[in-house]
Amino acid sequence: MRIIKRKVIYVQVQLTAPLSVSSGENEWTDSDVLRDKAGTPFVTGSSLAGAMRAYLGKKKNEAGMMGYSGKDKNQEDIGKMSSLFVSDLSFDEETTAGVRDGVALNQNKTAKSQSKFDIEMIEAGAKAHFYMELVVREGDDEGEMMQEIANIFNGIQSGEIRIGSKKTRGFGKFQLIYVESRKYGKKNYLDYAHAYDESTWGKDNNELEAWLTYAVGAAQMTHIEVPLRMKGGISIRQYAARKGEPDYVHLTDHGVPVISGSSLTGALRHRTQQMLEELKQSGVELPENITDIINIAFGYVDGTKACASNIIVDESEIRNARPLTMVRTGVSRFESAAKNGALYKEKTFVDGEVTLRLSVRKSQNPADSGWIMGLLLLALKDLQNGFLAVGGETAIGRGVFSANGPITIDGKISEEEIYIAEMLSNMSEMGGLRS
Repeated sequence: MRIIKRKVIYVQVQLTAPLSVSSGENEWTDSDVLRDKAGTPFVTGSSLAGAMRAYLGKKKNEAGMMGYSGKDKNQEDIGKMSSLFVSDLSFDEETTAGVRDGVALNQNKTAKSQSKFDIEMIEAGAKAHFYMELVVREGDDEGEMMQEIANIFNGIQSGEIRIGSKKTRGFGKFQLIYVESRKYGKKNYLDYAHAYDESTWGKDNNELEAWLTYAVGAAQMTHIEVPLRMKGGISIRQYAARKGEPDYVHLTDHGVPVISGSSLTGALRHRTQQMLEELKQSGVELPENITDIINIAFGYVDGTKACASNIIVDESEIRNARPLTMVRTGVSRFESAAKNGALYKEKTFVDGEVTLRLSVRKSQNPADSGWIMGLLLLALKDLQNGFLAVGGETAIGRGVFSANGPITIDGKISEEEIYIAEMLSNMSEMGGLRS
């Protein structure tokens, strides 16, 4: 088909969470960040396009703006190339790379054997840009394609499109800060030669709000916000590598103390399992075993089998907290004296505020996501009431919170009791949400 025109869109974004896009190398960590030949991190266009395509719900053999391939009823190859081209994401400034330590824990909150790992990531706050090019051919429905692009932008802005690894545990979230588009046709086709020069874009004609207004369609996730106040300190350790620093410091990102999505998920998963066991002991008949229910809600990886988590937990910044450095030592319970070599220095943060943000994937059957919402909200109520602690050293009062405002669900307050009541009354309908 003859090309009628091209539309190039310049998109500037900012990371609102750490980003981990692995190169497959393990020279510095178990998972190094992808870099170009100059050592600059970047995100491939294929990663961006894949996230966009998944959000639109288009399969590889399903016709759409982003192309398809497959076979007809006669088993002949059919397909169409993508009308949308997505460039690599390039950072506008020097990024700050960090290393996150991780370890798998058992039910007793002790490390599993040979489960320690570390990954390299780009810290939140970095600004970057990429280009999208829409090629309009004869017979194409330009309006429909523009609608899909607007929906993609809305998915990014709502946090439902993320990139890289650990997306369900707080990584890979970013937001749009500037969008500008230009059309190229017969009258100005020579200008297309400079369409991908960053100097071409004036950056004084932000079309972001217009694009978001043009978006249609319901959200694919239910979004929850839980405002909390810390009742003491918190200890999610990262291990200092520089001389003169404390031996253990609480986790920070771009200089700000944070609660990692994986730490919060671990606490919520453990509490949810406890609640299910209590329900079973009280005589409630569960349709599936507890392990299967937990795996459906929080995801799992078991060899070649896996299920993506239906609960997405953001990394949360701790605001207005005071840093506190203390010197501690291990004490022998038999001698009531300090253990030899057990003296260490620790830096924590106390008396802060935090807003937890979580999302639950919606299912075609509302009952499926409804029971996940109910179980999750029960666990969040325990967290809000100080019955559930997060992080390490919880036995000495770390990681305890109190409510700092009402829970909101898609911007509405006082609805958690409805979800909890429906979950308890419809327990027999649980199951079915597996992808």
